[in-house]
Amino acid sequence: MTSLRHLRPLLFGGLLLLGASLAHAQGRGGGRGGMGGGEGGFRMGDHDLGGPNAASQPVHNGPMFAPSLRFWNDKKTVKSLNLRPDQQKRMDDLFNSSKDNLVSLYDNLQHEQLRYNSMSREDMQDEGKVFAQIDRVSQARADLEKARAHLFLQIRKEMDPPQLEELDRETASSH
Repeated sequence: MTSLRHLRPLLFGGLLLLGASLAHAQGRGGGRGGMGGGEGGFRMGDHDLGGPNAASQPVHNGPMFAPSLRFWNDKKTVKSLNLRPDQQKRMDDLFNSSKDNLVSLYDNLQHEQLRYNSMSREDMQDEGKVFAQIDRVSQARADLEKARAHLFLQIRKEMDPPQLEELDRETASSH
C-alpha cells in the first residue's frame, strides 16, 4: 500500500490545480506603485495575479470578471473599452486600497503551502494532519480568490453598461 508520503506530490499537485487562476511569473518588483510586472501587472512572489499575459495563463476555475488585474492600464484595452481617465483613476484608487490586503492574503497562501511542503515524515503518515493542512491551504487560496473577485466587482461598478458588454466579450473570447 502506498504511504501518504508518496502521495504528497499528488496531493499538492491537486491543490495547485484548484488554484489554477494564479498564473506563474517572475518574483516581486517593478511596475506601478512599487508592485507589478510589465504593463499593468501585479505580481506577488512567484505568481502574477493579473498582468497583461494573465489571459494566456492557466484556466480560471470560476467566473471571470476581467482579462487581467489591472486591465484599465493596458492601452489596447483602454481604447477598446473607451475608458475615460476619471474611470481609470477610480479603478486605480480601488486597486491601491486593496493591494495591501491582496499581498497579505497571498503571503498567507504561500505560508500555508510552505507549511504543507515542510511537513515531517511522521506528520505525513497522519491523515488528519495532512488533510487539516490541505484545508488551511485551500482556505487561504479561497480567501485570496474572494478578495480578487471583490476587487473586480468593485472595478466593474465603475464601468458603463456598453463598456461592461465589451469587457465581457473580450474576456469570453480570450478563454
